[in-house]
Formats: sequence, structure tokens, C-alpha cells
Amino acid sequence: MKLDIKLLLALLLFVTACSDDFLDADPDRYLSSDRADELLKTNPEKITEGYLLGMYYDLFKYRDSHDDFGLRAMMLATDMMTDDIAYNITQWFNYDYQLDNRGAPYRRPRSTWRTMYDGIRGANTVIGLIKPQDGVELENAVSRNAIGQAYTARAYFYFWLINMYQHPYQWNKDAPGVPIITEDEMKLARQPVKDVYDLILSDIDKGYNYLKGTNSASGRLNQYAAAAIYAKVLSFVSDYPNQWQEVVKYADIAIDGVPLMTADELAGFGFNTVSGNKNEVLWGALISTETNTFYASFMSHIDADAGGYGGALGQYKEPTSELFEAVSAQEGDVRQMWFEERLINGEEVDENGDPIKVSRDPKLYVNKKFRDVGGFESDYIYLRVAEMHYLKAEALYLDGKEGEAKAALETIMQARMAGYTCTKSGDELMSEIDLQKRIDMWGEGTRLFDFKRRNQSIDRTGSENHRPNVIMNVPANDNLLVYRIPQVEVDANDEIDQDDQNP
Repeated sequence: MKLDIKLLLALLLFVTACSDDFLDADPDRYLSSDRADELLKTNPEKITEGYLLGMYYDLFKYRDSHDDFGLRAMMLATDMMTDDIAYNITQWFNYDYQLDNRGAPYRRPRSTWRTMYDGIRGANTVIGLIKPQDGVELENAVSRNAIGQAYTARAYFYFWLINMYQHPYQWNKDAPGVPIITEDEMKLARQPVKDVYDLILSDIDKGYNYLKGTNSASGRLNQYAAAAIYAKVLSFVSDYPNQWQEVVKYADIAIDGVPLMTADELAGFGFNTVSGNKNEVLWGALISTETNTFYASFMSHIDADAGGYGGALGQYKEPTSELFEAVSAQEGDVRQMWFEERLINGEEVDENGDPIKVSRDPKLYVNKKFRDVGGFESDYIYLRVAEMHYLKAEALYLDGKEGEAKAALETIMQARMAGYTCTKSGDELMSEIDLQKRIDMWGEGTRLFDFKRRNQSIDRTGSENHRPNVIMNVPANDNLLVYRIPQVEVDANDEIDQDDQNP
């Protein structure tokens, strides 16, 4: 068993997560190495469960403000930076929408950095406690599952960090990335992008293989979520051997683990529940009365009919007119129910004397995709298998297998639009894959990373409902899409100074 002194000092008894027989009479005492070894052999979940709970909780807890509620806030913020959400009010998430929330003193870069490194710290603790000596096989299923979750989570956290604080891998893999902190090393200077990706690839490979054949509770990372993250990571690594075949391989594993919803199930879903096997969820967070963050929550900001910011308070996150018109033109597409034009009372009345609804000027489009269960207690969805179907189709196309790419696209689209067939080819096929993914994944935090991975520019000019005074065009790999290192980190870290800062 491998335990270093830093982990021993960090190993406070986690009162809220462990049962009485684990607790010492003196809550300020630390576990000895012998006691830790004994627990890991006889009942490993008692020593790791608290740290796993803490790691996951860090992803959805309230932090500094009402637009700062963990990973789901980060995902919404990145969507606001792109082309498919229009925002015509200057309230929460406005600076993200204006592409003006990247400065070193600003809350968004600070919160993203802190959320991810808090998660990394929790993952490191679990890995350090469980990781076997070199050459020793970890046989306990509970321990394999726990360390698999930790490795997978750490890969995911670094994947977010490297793509928010530097340009994508293929732009310059020798560019300064982010500090690397693991269970047994601490490199506080900015490490090259390639080194960060080497760690991510190593971690996700270990995470997937440890999780394979084990069972994870609802709300936890499992082998299918790990496979999905593996596919997403590989899609960025342009020099990976057989890149697109490997992306398809891991996307298929995720697809095999979670079925698509039927059209009826999709129409009635609301994207508010993680548990169950009829919601396409690969990974998410279970939110309860005790853990919800009320107005500082995703549903508060996104549900146009709830009592939060995005509904009753009028801070609508609108689907763009371009996307609304695209899905409206697809006869029989159940996703039309996700977006609507919000009408107002006109001057004329019907035979009952009720005002006839007319279009507002300018038109207001609202989303009906996300529907709160009540009290802002909706679960948070982080990964959905639909994304893997679109990534698989794209990977097949990029690998020169257009026929298979069409078949992959038709598989998911026929669950949204009965009788769908794709007859397009070449660039038009890629555009079709992209369009259908944009509709399907609206509001789920995938759009910015797609722009980065594909080296594409952002163009908002195709929609009529973007606010006219915001930036409408962003060139590929523009610095506007990269956060600056938080000033609090520069001030506290002797290995990073102003010369190391992003432009």
C-alpha cells in the first residue's frame, strides 16, 4: 500500500460520509498508515467514499455568485460564448455572451480554475490511497471502481482546463498549458499542452480499464461515461495513431451502454433527471432538497417557464432564429417541441373576446427543452449518449467512410424524426452532422469545444436575434476564446508570473 506523508496529513475523517465504526472518538485525529491499510483491505469504500462524494459535490456546489454553481455553470458559459444562444438582456452570463469574461481578475476564469483543481485534489487523494505498488494487481472490485472514477474524473478536469486556458492541441502542443498536480508530483509551472494531454490520455485509459466490469451508482462515473470522455479527448489529439478509428471505438462502447430515447420519451423528458435508463444520460449529478442551490442553479437560468432568472425574471437564453428555423423546417422532428416563438396579445380578439396572439417585434424565441421538476431540484446532466452518436458520425466522415457516417447519423435522427434519411455527401454531409448535433445538444455545453477542435470561426451573423452590440465574428483560435490565468493564482504561485500570462 502506497501512502505518502501529504496524503496522511490530508486524510481527515470525513464525518458526513462515513459510518460510526469508522469515526475516531477524537474528530481532530488523523488516520495512521496502518489503520488506513487495514480499512482499505477490509472495507475500502469507507475510506474512499467521503473523498469521492466531496469530489462530485465540488462540481455542483454554490460558490461566489448566482452564475457560479459548478460544472453546469461552466458549460452554460461556454455555450453563451458561441452562436446558438441569443441573449438580449445584460444580466447573469452577459459577459460570457459578450466574450468579455476572460480577464485574470474576473470571476469566470477564477471559478473554472478553482472548480477543476478542487476536483483534481479530491481525485488525487483517492488515487493516492488506492493505487497499488508497481506490478501489483488491484483485485478488489470496490477499489477498482473507486480508483477508476478518480482517474476518469481527473482526466476530465484536466481536459476542461487545457481547453479553456490554452488553444487546442493541434494549434501548438508545445504552448504553455496548466500546472500538473497528481497524487505524487506537483509541477506548479505551466506545463506544455502535450504533457497535459499525455496525463489526460494516461488517466482516461486507466480510468476506463479500472471501471470496466464494475458497477457505479447513479450520479457516478461508470465505464460508459469513461468511454465517452475517452472519445472526446481523442477527437482533439490530431497526431494520435488511427485517431478517428479510436474515437469510433470508444464512442461505440458508450453507445452500447445507454440506449437512445424514443421520440415520445424525448418529448416528455425535460432534461432534468439522471436516474433510470430511458434518458440517454451517461453521467450527471443527483440534486436534492439538501443540495440544490435555488436561484444559483442551471434550471433557474435556463427554464423559460420557471420562477428563476431565465423565466420569471425575463433573462431568457434564446435559441437563435437560425436554429429555430432549421428545426422548424424538419417535418416530424420531435425536437421542434424544444423551441417556440413566445407570442403576445394582439389588438384583435377572437369570437370569445380573447386577444389573438401575434408575434412580438422583435421576435422572442424561448426554449422548452429544459424543464425544472420544481424547486430547482432538477438533476444536472453532464454527458449524454446522443453526443456520442454525432461524434461517431463525424469521426467516420473524417476517416473517409461517408456511407458509415450517414448510417450513424440516421441511427440517432430516426429516433428524433421518423423516416429520416441522409442523402448528402462531402462538406454538406459534415454540415448536416453539425446542424443536427447543434439542435440536439443545445444548452449542453458542447459547442465551444467543437469550434476549438475543428479550428472553426464563430459566426453569429446568420441569426436575427443576437444583440447587435455584441461581437458577431470570432476567428478560429482567437484569444477571446482562451481564459487568462486567474490573478489569484499568479499572485499565489511562485512558478507563474505575469510573463507566463495568456495574451
